[in-house]
Amino acid sequence: MKAIELAKAHFKTLQTKTIEVVEWGDENGPLLIYVEPFTLKDKAKLQAVTKVSGSEIDALVELVVMKSLDKNGEKLFTIDDKHALRNAVDSRILERISTEIMRVDFGSLEKN
Repeated sequence: MKAIELAKAHFKTLQTKTIEVVEWGDENGPLLIYVEPFTLKDKAKLQAVTKVSGSEIDALVELVVMKSLDKNGEKLFTIDDKHALRNAVDSRILERISTEIMRVDFGSLEKN
């Protein structure tokens, strides 16, 4: 098997990550954010946002908008939500979510 096929096969084994956001929960429990594995395409998009805006904060908001999904794989946030995420949401929670999105699960890497 070619190296690229091996690499693609490995990528398919990566798990969707679940992030619990208790602070944004309701009577049914915490908000669950599902995140698919981070790619170089995602990284390039974040770098472009940072280059244009000059702001790491804009990249943080872009990351949360870009990668946050519901249980059905639908986007939780849209471009229209960016203003509210920058100005009307607890920055500590956004920072925690973005950190979790970027965090590598070394346990799952060792299994593969």
